[in-house]
Amino acid sequence: MKITRIVATLLAALLPLAAGATTLFIPASGTGPGANDSHWQTELTLHNLSASSITATLTFHDVLGSAGTSAITVAPRATVAVADVVANRFGRAAATGAIEIAFDSAFAQKLTVSSRTFNKSAAGEFGQDIPAVDQSTIPATGSVIVLSGPSSATDARFNFGVYADSASTIQWDLVRADGSIAASKEISYGAGTQAQYNAGVSALFNTSPQDNDTVQATVTSGRAIPYGSVVNNVSGDPTYVPGIVARADARIAFAGVAFGDSATVSVPDANHDGVLDRSVDIQTGSWPISFRIVVNATTPVTFELLNAPPQLRFYDANGGLTWWPAAASSGTTLNLKVRVTADGVTEIITIPFTLH
Repeated sequence: MKITRIVATLLAALLPLAAGATTLFIPASGTGPGANDSHWQTELTLHNLSASSITATLTFHDVLGSAGTSAITVAPRATVAVADVVANRFGRAAATGAIEIAFDSAFAQKLTVSSRTFNKSAAGEFGQDIPAVDQSTIPATGSVIVLSGPSSATDARFNFGVYADSASTIQWDLVRADGSIAASKEISYGAGTQAQYNAGVSALFNTSPQDNDTVQATVTSGRAIPYGSVVNNVSGDPTYVPGIVARADARIAFAGVAFGDSATVSVPDANHDGVLDRSVDIQTGSWPISFRIVVNATTPVTFELLNAPPQLRFYDANGGLTWWPAAASSGTTLNLKVRVTADGVTEIITIPFTLH
């Protein structure tokens, strides 16, 4: 297995690909048997609108990372459908993973990619479309992705998973229909890995599913694509659940930012969404600027910078920051992400800066 993966990695490096590449991901695909006598496979379809042939490199990603590559060429204005792509292109008898599709960016608007994952059983053939996700749109640090479960936890099972485009950490929260958080779990994933939790409420949260469960996936670091699927327990008919990027009201009392040693908030988070209401203006190349993140809590608050430049750092344990940005950074912006834990709750807040 280890030798196979090394060879797959070398082949990926050797396959021809232009320096400027468009990369798409099918976050979930598979082949092989499943629950309740289901039998799954994924069909991948590529359509070329160009007058030229287009060659794409396919890479299969499972829980261990890159697990096989294959090149496919689509003739001008032609369509290619690859039946049971995980088995036929990557030689897997039973596997679940993501499929990466990379091709010359000159054809970014000329090649369309779609997939259908379906179940063949005694009850018939039932499938779900799983759309391709452009790498440039993958949710990043601070994003909250909502996955809606079935209205009947008895009639259907709720599978969900994630593809990690970079090394990522996800905080998974199980939210009941009444808004209560029944369970939480934080898990780290290696770059280029895919993990799926079948009957996920039981498998990941170790509790029983209920009607109208919702799973919230917060990307606390990295870039990742959470997704879901609801499968009818009788027919095996699946419905794809795309992750919806949303913004929740903060569960911590993030008041805003105060300048210097002042305790008065100068730029607030008045709508309590975890993002300052306006950008903080920073003068570059003159002298260090100090400011403080103000969080109201009954217990000590901890802070962690997630994407700060080297010149931006804490000078105390109470949210005090100092920054001396170089003059060369004038005209740029920064959406600073800070992990804050207060009163037993952890949130990622966003502080936008405009440098002058």
